[in-house]
Amino acid sequence: MPPAPGKFRWRIPATPAKLAEMSLRFAILGLLTAGELSGYEITRRFEQSVGYFWHARAQQIYPELARLESEGLVAGRAVQQTGRPDKRVYTVTARGLAELADWVVTPSPLTLTKDEFLVKVWSYGLVEPERAIEALTAHRRQQEERLAAYRAIEAAFEGADPVTVPPAFLGPYLTLRAGIQFIEAFLAWSVEAERILRARTESPPAP
Repeated sequence: MPPAPGKFRWRIPATPAKLAEMSLRFAILGLLTAGELSGYEITRRFEQSVGYFWHARAQQIYPELARLESEGLVAGRAVQQTGRPDKRVYTVTARGLAELADWVVTPSPLTLTKDEFLVKVWSYGLVEPERAIEALTAHRRQQEERLAAYRAIEAAFEGADPVTVPPAFLGPYLTLRAGIQFIEAFLAWSVEAERILRARTESPPAP
């Protein structure tokens, strides 16, 4: 007998692929809590919000939507459009909301970061410190640009008290703050890294 809707039954998957699959479906459900959306609109929302910390392509989103609908976690309906192809829009069901609410409080494994930049930093000892500083500075500029984008999003909250914002805005606010503080921590690290590299130009280590 299957568990009743809302009763916890998700287990942490054993592989990164299964983790990604599970997170994608719940990211979609989370986006649908804001209202009815088409697959295209969900893809766009990924790019503008969840995509800052969980990337997904349209080729992944549409099949997952079909699975969610077949499992009764979302409901879809066809919408006729004049002058454009018809589209299908989706809403999260009561069962989908219950599954999502259970999932968000389950333990999450520590994330294994895949960061090309840090792979390069790992081998900074192979190049002249001046060249490493140039690469570090270029990457820092990118992070500063992203931080500026985050700050612009933060400004849209217009100083709202996070303790009293509506539930729909709490999660976006908290994840935004996580993104801001993550970049601030990176920038602080980059200053330290540059200081070390510059010191090595002045006092080269023994071969």
